[in-house]
Amino acid sequence: MTLIRIELRRGPGLWTLPVLAALGVFMARAQLSADTVWAYATGAVTSAPVLMAPLAVGVAAWAGSRSQRPGVRHAWLLAGRDPAQAPLAEAGVLVACATLAYALVAAVTLVPTATTATWGGPFWWWLASAGAGLAAVVAVAYAVGVLLPGRFTPFIVAVVHYLATNWNLRQHGTLYAMFPHTLELIPPFSAPHTPTMLGQLIWFIGLALLTLSLVSVKVRSSVRVAIPAIAASLTLAVSGAGILIGENGRYVDVNRHIIWSCSGNSPQVCIHPAFATSLAPITQRAQAISQRLASTPFAISRVEQRPRGVGGTPTPGAIAYAVDAPTQEHYDRASIEIAIGALGIESCRPGAQRDRTGHAMAQLLVAWAVDDEKLFIPDEPRYQQAKVRFLSLSLPAQQQWLTTHVDAVHACSVTPQSFT
Repeated sequence: MTLIRIELRRGPGLWTLPVLAALGVFMARAQLSADTVWAYATGAVTSAPVLMAPLAVGVAAWAGSRSQRPGVRHAWLLAGRDPAQAPLAEAGVLVACATLAYALVAAVTLVPTATTATWGGPFWWWLASAGAGLAAVVAVAYAVGVLLPGRFTPFIVAVVHYLATNWNLRQHGTLYAMFPHTLELIPPFSAPHTPTMLGQLIWFIGLALLTLSLVSVKVRSSVRVAIPAIAASLTLAVSGAGILIGENGRYVDVNRHIIWSCSGNSPQVCIHPAFATSLAPITQRAQAISQRLASTPFAISRVEQRPRGVGGTPTPGAIAYAVDAPTQEHYDRASIEIAIGALGIESCRPGAQRDRTGHAMAQLLVAWAVDDEKLFIPDEPRYQQAKVRFLSLSLPAQQQWLTTHVDAVHACSVTPQSFT
């Protein structure tokens, strides 16, 4: 305990703790899409080490290098029977301070979510694996400082770690999962892949213990201590790596939670329970679109929030929309998706001149359906004339026009002349 007290008083761990926590909170808040969604809050916390780690590893490498210089070997000189006690105490304090800073970031981020979230809970294995990753890089950096002491070692370690992190963020698969810091946004429809999180946890613990075991060899620790420590840490590291290789670094279980809370019937609006606070604004927009499309072949009876990409196809007879965050911007985007799905014009894309015209007229119909003419800014006089003609009609006349031109709308073949 004397070694730990000395390190807490004279070492850099406690001094860097508040700075690490501040960096982590800043990173987490910058990544957080919504306080009301547990998946987003958990992902924000696990992203925090991306910004925390460069400072943490630089300080740890400095502490390891410092311990090798004359005049600052107080802890090592006070070691008891085994010379490994001193470096393990130094590394342990650094790891504990970094872990505590990460825990503070988690608390600051997750407590507000606990008071506002409407479904689910934190992904604890994901939080644990990210925290273990931060602890592991601190231990590795300390070991590098001990094994390769030098004036520029801390700077080199921090820069290399930063560059490696940025490189890894562009990768995928097993190597991506084996790196300690990642940036992941997992929507509530999906979930982190638990076996990968467990594999990461074991891999990071094994890696940290292995590097500290090498430090014990460096300081000529007892063979009876060093060899079992190396064997145990290698077993953990290899086991964790084996799990990650077996899972191919799979990070997400896609569409694990395709569930809804539904309300109303004109139309019925279905939304993931994690977005329950968004039900009212989505319902308001869906009802406005439904009223415009009533008495036409494009009338809608049910809209469903769906994940983007895989799993985005709605149930038969329903219209799909996506909401990424509970904000006005995303609600407005969802209303556009509802209108596009209701009109059946998902395939209208600009391309050749004919397709470009069909795309422009599809934009006009979407702007009308969501009652926002600013969504269609004509870039040709004939498009402007079509807009003026159609928007000048009464609602019953507009609905009748849609009924008459239903085939042309579906075929994306509406032209400005169609409005004469």
